[in-house]
Amino acid sequence: EKGGQWEKALELLESMKGRGVKPNVISFSAAISACEKGGQWEKALELLESMAGRGVKPNVISFSAAISACEKGGQWEKALEIFNSMVGRGVNPDVFSYSTAISACGKGGQWEKALEIFNSMVGRGVNPD
Repeated sequence: EKGGQWEKALELLESMKGRGVKPNVISFSAAISACEKGGQWEKALELLESMAGRGVKPNVISFSAAISACEKGGQWEKALEIFNSMVGRGVNPDVFSYSTAISACGKGGQWEKALEIFNSMVGRGVNPD
């Protein structure tokens, strides 16, 4: 999952299809995480969005890795968009999801949004780390 390995992760994910193996939420999440570590936020979002079309429901790890990829890529608006879509898609954010969304807003100079997310986290009973 190191930074230079994101291409290999995408190749492996694609090769599964050719071998008759259906990628699951774990394989997708690992590939999204590899893209995040490699600074490939666009690829991470492509993978997240492609999951539904392949019959795989993203989980909190999938979403969190994509949020983190956007945060690292300086894409606070995209990070928030993904964060806000989680609940609508039946996935409850965890402390990592909240922290990463807060960090993305902070890096983007959006302290009011960061504070809103923090207050939402506390209101939902998620303990800050």
